[in-house]
Amino acid sequence: MKRIIVLALAVLLLSGLCACAAQQPSADVPSDKETASAPMESSAETKDNSGPSETEKESEPAVTQAEPQTDPEPTETQTEPRSPEPETKTVSLTLPFMNTEDFVSFWPEDGARSAGLSLEIPADWTEDAGLFYCPLDGGVRKVMEPVCLLKEMDDVKWAELAQFDLTQPDGETEYLSVTSGVDANGRDYIWLLGKSWPEGGTISVWYPCFCYLRDTTGTTVVLTYYLMDPEAQAAKEELVEIIDSIRIDY
Repeated sequence: MKRIIVLALAVLLLSGLCACAAQQPSADVPSDKETASAPMESSAETKDNSGPSETEKESEPAVTQAEPQTDPEPTETQTEPRSPEPETKTVSLTLPFMNTEDFVSFWPEDGARSAGLSLEIPADWTEDAGLFYCPLDGGVRKVMEPVCLLKEMDDVKWAELAQFDLTQPDGETEYLSVTSGVDANGRDYIWLLGKSWPEGGTISVWYPCFCYLRDTTGTTVVLTYYLMDPEAQAAKEELVEIIDSIRIDY
């Protein structure tokens, strides 16, 4: 009887041990809680203890150091040069052919034939019916007038003009000098300088320079240039430039 009781107790004890062993988790198999937390712990360790993996390094965009920006060098502003104001202008006229005996008075040729003439004058001059005016303080003054064209003045007549009698009477003009020369185009010219006293106006005395310009055909242009001062070199140079510019259109 005792043996049966001891055997029964041993069986009970063995059954209890087996039940306890079934409830105790194995050390080699992680529980559900440990399995879920393991990756998180591993991830935390990676962030804390190691740098990015080779794969992460390859996926990161390359960072290039931007070159320092430099301000562009200032460029000079290219400005178009202004065109200079014109110093002269061209005037075209139609002048009659005239006759003369004393080179200071003229009358129309039979049939009153005319020819065209062009010349360059200072840009600030104005022209009205063949009379030319330049600005003057408080107004304008007459500075030049083409008189006419003389047809075929031969060498004899030209020599006679070059020996002009300065003492010949003229109620309006006192003659001072006669000068001859050649212009830039090879044409002969003669200047007959006089002195006169205009009526009225602000100018009490002026010096008309009667100019005769003869081309190779003998046709002669007669014009009068009024000097304010007979010794004014600039005015005489201006007259030379005007004479050089004269063109006759037959």
